[in-house]
Amino acid sequence: MFENGKFPADFVWNAKESFELQLEALDAAPMTERQQKYYLRNLIISLELHFASRNQTLEIVGGALHELRDAAILMLHDAKTPVARAYFEELLEGVFAEIVATFLE
Repeated sequence: MFENGKFPADFVWNAKESFELQLEALDAAPMTERQQKYYLRNLIISLELHFASRNQTLEIVGGALHELRDAAILMLHDAKTPVARAYFEELLEGVFAEIVATFLE
């Protein structure tokens, strides 16, 4: 999508707003524990896919973007893995901090 592995500011801020709104929707909708598990799993996969074209050589080793990639791969291959809401929120914060610091055009 983005040839240089970086992202326009509008793309990044719109994505951040989208994920925050999805968390608000999660709070507003009555969901079972099972539904919430899959909702959060799908958000992790979606977050990784939003920024999949990033230049991985610029990532911080052991940083939030590495953790995101590992988590998304796990979510794709292990349907039993649960996701805690607090973990997703922490990961989301770290991912956007790294994206802004390293991958913002």
